[in-house]
Amino acid sequence: MPDLLNVGAAWLSSQLKAAAGSVVTYRRGDLEAEVTATIGRSEFESTSSSGAIENWESRDFLILAEDLPFGEPERGDLVLELSGGDELEYEVAAPRGIPVFRYGDAFRSIVRVHTKQSEGVAILSTEAGEQLTTEAGQPLVAQ
Repeated sequence: MPDLLNVGAAWLSSQLKAAAGSVVTYRRGDLEAEVTATIGRSEFESTSSSGAIENWESRDFLILAEDLPFGEPERGDLVLELSGGDELEYEVAAPRGIPVFRYGDAFRSIVRVHTKQSEGVAILSTEAGEQLTTEAGQPLVAQ
């Protein structure tokens, strides 16, 4: 007898993809593939060693696990999304100590990939070319 909860979770994931999905390009190095993803967001809060609270917001791409072209998402992978005729680039990333993805259900049928927009963002660096980061390891960006 099939596991009805597992079957139901898979069905719900496929319905989400069909009703709210957008085609994006998932890239790892020189490899890329088109996948259908639903857009979401996550918020994280961490406290630095000095006691400063850092807020971090992720643009999430929810992708069926079976549709992931290169296995589990890895830090540094890219997701390219078309928005109003512009191609936006998001890098798979998360705050220090947080995985770059998580499963959306107990049956691992959908994956929530955490990203930050990478294109068009000015990253601050020293005169020697070293990238400046927050205590949580995130790049400092010009506002």
